Amino acid sequence: MYLNETQHTFQLKNISIGHANNVLIENISFNIQTPCLVGLIGNNGCGKTTLLKTISGLQKKLAGNICFKEKEISTLTNKEVSKIITFGFAFNGNTFPISVYELVSMGRYPYLNNMATLTEADHKIILEAISTLSVSHLKEKLITSISDGERQKAYIAKALAQQTPVLLLDEPTAFLDYTSKKYFFKTIKENTVVRNIITIISSHDIDFLSRNADYLLMIQDDKKVVFEKTATVIETDYFKTHFNY
Repeated sequence: MYLNETQHTFQLKNISIGHANNVLIENISFNIQTPCLVGLIGNNGCGKTTLLKTISGLQKKLAGNICFKEKEISTLTNKEVSKIITFGFAFNGNTFPISVYELVSMGRYPYLNNMATLTEADHKIILEAISTLSVSHLKEKLITSISDGERQKAYIAKALAQQTPVLLLDEPTAFLDYTSKKYFFKTIKENTVVRNIITIISSHDIDFLSRNADYLLMIQDDKKVVFEKTATVIETDYFKTHFNY
């Protein structure tokens, strides 16, 4: 079932990212329409995570506009933004001893009522997200007691449970084995299409991205940014030199 059958546009207009004394990239502009899966690629230190943080509002942009449905993100409240954009971090090893279910339920926090209680609909969404990442058998387990790969899946499930029209994932497959990576990309592609959303994934798994992404957003060493359909980007000299598999 579609989240929303209406096509929406997410825009970056002349965005510059980084810090005042260290501008990483200048004048990034592109439009993405739902549904779309975008692969964000580039060598280490090129600014991929900084770009995702800037898009999500966690880091202040240096210049430009970020808009969803023609609304500038920076003019919205944090709660309003949290209903539009989800930023799923790569698991970094620091966590609290809560259950997988409790972790995933945090994805519903932007929608909680004044009593801060989960509704029946929230519980259904949480269970669906857990099932989608194939960790239903772990839902009562403490996240401190499961493997890094299983924990990573739980964090991805938390991001899915937030159910926003824009989903940002930073190295989501970092701790996953080959089979789990293959399943993840298939699942996230289906989620993007079925829920009619925009998903942007930063990943070094170039082969999986190339097979599944509709578009690639490639940050080159010279700071040039290429945003084109995947079939176009993989034929560029830069891609063939740096990412060919």
